[in-house]
Amino acid sequence: MIELVCCDMAGTTLHDGGLVLEAFHRTIASLDLDPDEATQAEAYVIETMGQSKIDVFRALFAQRADDANALFEAHFVDAVRELGVHEIPGARDALESLRSAGISVALTTGFSPATRELLIEHLGWGDVVEIRVSPADVGRGRPAPDMVLACAMRARVTAMSNVAVVGDTASDMVAGVRAGAGRRIGVLTGTDGEDRLRQHGADVVIESVSQLLKVIVTERSL
Repeated sequence: MIELVCCDMAGTTLHDGGLVLEAFHRTIASLDLDPDEATQAEAYVIETMGQSKIDVFRALFAQRADDANALFEAHFVDAVRELGVHEIPGARDALESLRSAGISVALTTGFSPATRELLIEHLGWGDVVEIRVSPADVGRGRPAPDMVLACAMRARVTAMSNVAVVGDTASDMVAGVRAGAGRRIGVLTGTDGEDRLRQHGADVVIESVSQLLKVIVTERSL
């Protein structure tokens, strides 16, 4: 029986309008890379979408990682304040319905806690989800299992098999597998397609989180 649903943010519960990738583009441009380096960096960013941003920059830029991460956060925050972000249609209703059904919900993200809270503020979700976790809160970001495990501990679940992980990227699914989550649910509103999600551990793939309650309730009845 599912006791906790851990949802990713960008691409899963919120639609950023491409702001994440745009912030990466601006960051790469700010670092004055040569064309080949910029192309390789962009390809790596797309491949690792969903992972901790600082981990991505460490892999790309080593000693310049902290500077790159600070630039990225600044670019992204500016874009959010200028253009805003929007929920995936039906996301709030889905999360509230899960809570009404007695299921805990949590949000996980590769963003810093400050950026995460800015997004939640813009969405008006401060009263919807109490458990919110970033890599800086627990040590490692996706695809490591740390964020999922931290959410499970905070929700006091009885077993990891009673946890569902929901996300739009392969990294989300791998994190769920490594954490021992009982269900890994991919959504098609973000980065990766169904084949890639299933290849990396998704056992269910749905169009969006708006269908989440139906999937979870069906699982609970089995």
